Amino acid sequence: MEVRHQAENGTVLAPLPEMGAAIALQLDQEQQAWLQRLLTDPRQFGDVEVAVHETFQGLADQVVAGLLAEIGRRGALETPGKKSR
Repeated sequence: MEVRHQAENGTVLAPLPEMGAAIALQLDQEQQAWLQRLLTDPRQFGDVEVAVHETFQGLADQVVAGLLAEIGRRGALETPGKKSR
């Protein structure tokens, strides 16, 4: 089973270990951008806080999709469907 990012024609999600590394890199880049925004203008704290929450929500969605993809790769999603037929 393939799980794709954002649509049927989107990219196939990477295996969980690779996804973890990509998420860590993305998070590091985001943290640097948030810090730069606050150093430039501390009054943006409220906007940065919202951006942090949105980023983590998106990352959580990626992990959930990755978990779904992983159990699909292992065939765990096919077994219940076969049993119910």
